[in-house]
Amino acid sequence: MIISKTRIINTNFLDNCDIDKIKIGIHVTNEEYKKLNLNSFEEGMTVQPSPSLGLNCKKNAFGYSYPDKSKSKENRYIQTIEWTWQQWAPGGGTEECSKLVDIYRDAYPRIYVPAANVELTLTLNDKGEHFIIADLNSISKGAYIKQTINMLLEIFGFCEIFAEDLNLISNKNKIKRCNWELLPPGIKAKVEERNKQTKQNNKRKGFDQLRLDTLDSYNPLEIFVGTGGFTGYYAYIFEKTCYLENAVYGNATYVVPKDNWKDLSQLSKNQLLATRKVIDKITHNSEWLNKLKILMKKTEGK
Repeated sequence: MIISKTRIINTNFLDNCDIDKIKIGIHVTNEEYKKLNLNSFEEGMTVQPSPSLGLNCKKNAFGYSYPDKSKSKENRYIQTIEWTWQQWAPGGGTEECSKLVDIYRDAYPRIYVPAANVELTLTLNDKGEHFIIADLNSISKGAYIKQTINMLLEIFGFCEIFAEDLNLISNKNKIKRCNWELLPPGIKAKVEERNKQTKQNNKRKGFDQLRLDTLDSYNPLEIFVGTGGFTGYYAYIFEKTCYLENAVYGNATYVVPKDNWKDLSQLSKNQLLATRKVIDKITHNSEWLNKLKILMKKTEGK
């Protein structure tokens, strides 16, 4: 089971899972460990994500509190400030005076949640594949599972739910992995992208979840992501067609026949277009949504 949204608001999707037997983490395919400020993958290494990586990482390190609105407000101490003013001085002129003042305010009582201090461990499965897994013991797992998933989404942009043997837990209409990169860049594209990244000081491109959510709303039979990771292409499989979509703005949606989508998706974009088997190509622009609706009705009757 792969989660690729920005954050989750509940864990209802895990109701059919044995919480004590699942593992939460990611399958490393694109040097994702570097986002933890690690230069290399070393099996067994454990690290607690830096609070600077985001709000959920900060909560993990320091804990947090929230107002308990089920109770009445109370006059509560908020902070102490230094109050400074000018007053007339003996003999003429003014002088600066100051004192410490406690500030009180009517506010809801707060519920304090202690720091989870969840650490991430680099590990291998029996095939030698790399994984980053959250260390959640059975006592704290239920309490911190939502926060841990949101922390991984914050760091990596996706999160995966595994069985104890590190095999992905299957769930209908959830994202699956294939063992190749979908629409890999050609040699020219790789050089141009590297030069572009150098000029931009490696700044990240915009990531638009809207297009992925729109395709998902048409209820695909399956969704795949390749070894290029979640900034690469996704494959949305329908009854007759496969829609190859990239959430990074500036690419395009490629629609190919379902029967041979696996072979076609392993080609570069130029190679794919040269086969003349592309049903349509929808450029990422303001007309994308309207064109998708028309094409979806034409190809799938939806």
